[in-house]
Amino acid sequence: MQTTANEVSSTKAALPGFQNLNANPEARSNRFIFRAAEKSAEFADHLRAHYRETRRTSVEIPCDLKLIMADGTVFDTGSGMIRNVSPSGALVSSIKLIKNSYPAGVFKLVLSLNSSEYEGICIEASPVRMVIDCGGLGVKFDEIFVTV
Repeated sequence: MQTTANEVSSTKAALPGFQNLNANPEARSNRFIFRAAEKSAEFADHLRAHYRETRRTSVEIPCDLKLIMADGTVFDTGSGMIRNVSPSGALVSSIKLIKNSYPAGVFKLVLSLNSSEYEGICIEASPVRMVIDCGGLGVKFDEIFVTV
């Protein structure tokens, strides 16, 4: 015995949790709302492979950086350029380190911003991804503090 589309539709409508969208005008209007939301930039951000919690803003802020190991020792020092920033993280590019390598173990970065606008601002951050094409790291902010 073959089941028709109408039989399946009526069976689902009778089951708890299923709703016949064609029979309910409110459900139809919700579909239009969701279609409009799908076209928005925020909705598209959630669908991208590299989803971020918040949007990033392009900047160019030079910084000094330290790579700090889990035990608190300084592994290396160097410089970089913050290319984009958000409330939760940043992309640090053009990283130049004295040892020219990253540690194999867990480490954090301490970024000291080198710009008159941001003088004294330091950021402790954890690396979340390597960005090979710009010689940098994507970082998540752990703490932001001011030195005097």
